[in-house]
Amino acid sequence: MARRRLPLATVASLGLAALACQSAADFLRRPEAAAPESTAAGTAEATIVPGPTGEVTPTPRRLALAPTPTPFLVGPDDPRAQLDLAHPDRNDAFDNPDAWFDYDTAGRAAYAVQDGHLIGTDYEPEEIYTWWSYTDTASGNLYAEISATNGDCIGRDSVGLAIRVDRATAAGGYSLEVSCDGAWRFRLHQIGGDQVELVDWTPSEAIVQGAGATNRLGIWAYQARFVLFINSVEVGRFWDTAYHHSYGTFAAYVRASQTFDLTATFDDFASWNINFIP
Repeated sequence: MARRRLPLATVASLGLAALACQSAADFLRRPEAAAPESTAAGTAEATIVPGPTGEVTPTPRRLALAPTPTPFLVGPDDPRAQLDLAHPDRNDAFDNPDAWFDYDTAGRAAYAVQDGHLIGTDYEPEEIYTWWSYTDTASGNLYAEISATNGDCIGRDSVGLAIRVDRATAAGGYSLEVSCDGAWRFRLHQIGGDQVELVDWTPSEAIVQGAGATNRLGIWAYQARFVLFINSVEVGRFWDTAYHHSYGTFAAYVRASQTFDLTATFDDFASWNINFIP
């Protein structure tokens, strides 16, 4: 199997400050026809640049086990209420080493499935690129969760879950990222590997902080609407008026802002399809 790494560069905001978050009252009630697989929009599509390959030889320590997945009972106003949370459409216990792309690139990052975890290491300090591992599992209109366990992190060292990574056209996707010091942000990865902060760093008491802490990240996505969860607590909503597609695959990543080499582990991935919301 071919191995690739996917760098995404960091740039300043590209004028998306006008993108508005819908209020909780009307966010899920707005009438909208089902979206086609790809639509034209004001946001340019992304380019993911492949890099050199290498043997997978990370040797991180095994961290704490993932927390219990989302409870099956949710309130009627929770967008996940229509889903059968007890029975995901897809799940992954990370017992197949070929299910996620692996690599070990000196000075950049390493990813591999080992011992029932996806283990990631970011060798590169500061926010220069986001290096991630991705899977061929399709993501689009759905709810997805993954458990992420911090390594020996500090400050804004972080872990993330990305959806709608379009490998066919080398386009990026959306990601929920959680920092070691208890903040989250929602990002768009787009042209040339650029990253746009749709929601910048926001503190949340839902986040378990510090080295070795485990958090369950969840993204509910239907067309242009997104609801973000951490440890089954809703932390934010966003409406991307310039969204351009609702297809692609998943990715997970660890990002070293201050600490390097920085390792994190991922476990208990699950997703549920959302067929149609009138």
